[in-house]
Amino acid sequence: MRERRLSVLLSLAIILILNTPAFCEDSELVKNFKNARVLNDEKEMVAVIAGNREKIPAEVAVLLDQATAPGVTEEDKRGNFYIAELIATIYKDQFGDPQLLRGVKIRYYDTLLSPPVRPTPAGGVYMVEMPAPTETAKNLFKPDNIIIKKGETVKFVNNDVSKHILASVPFIGETGLFSSDMETGHIWEHKFEKPGAYYYFCFIHRSMLGKITVEDTEAAPAPAGGQPSGGTPAK
Repeated sequence: MRERRLSVLLSLAIILILNTPAFCEDSELVKNFKNARVLNDEKEMVAVIAGNREKIPAEVAVLLDQATAPGVTEEDKRGNFYIAELIATIYKDQFGDPQLLRGVKIRYYDTLLSPPVRPTPAGGVYMVEMPAPTETAKNLFKPDNIIIKKGETVKFVNNDVSKHILASVPFIGETGLFSSDMETGHIWEHKFEKPGAYYYFCFIHRSMLGKITVEDTEAAPAPAGGQPSGGTPAK
């Protein structure tokens, strides 16, 4: 009897594991799309998307959940995001709707950032530093993901040994960020008058990413996340 109970519990555990996002088997639609991609059959890839318009947003949502599931490998994460972006791109081209693709790009971008924080301003101004490189890190914004209020100012300070140029990331968020050339020791300030999410990067070092979420008046619920060093966790 004891062995039977253990067997039942083990079977239930396996079922639970296999049904978590990280271990879900691809749907028939995604399998067909991937097979066409392996064969480099663009006509069939388009046909899969064009013939399943109503299903595509849900299929992409599953791929994104798999990509961000706890314990997912970096390889699987990148693979799922790649397929999701490819599907969303064809969806945009076929139906003229960019929102699905925008959502995929935002979801991926957010995975590359630290959890959001509400830093403490100094003299009413927030600071984002570009620190000097270390043995383990270089070309980064610190903090790289902050939440502020409409009308507040962020001071970008280059303490790095390299020149940087800040620019908004097109397509996925609010625009309007484009600094002058920031040599070592240079400071650039920007006052955020419009609420929204500002995704930005260094125009020279494209893997150098940041985000500023500007809230309207009273603090709105912030994106989920904990606290990296140097800030107050978003609530």
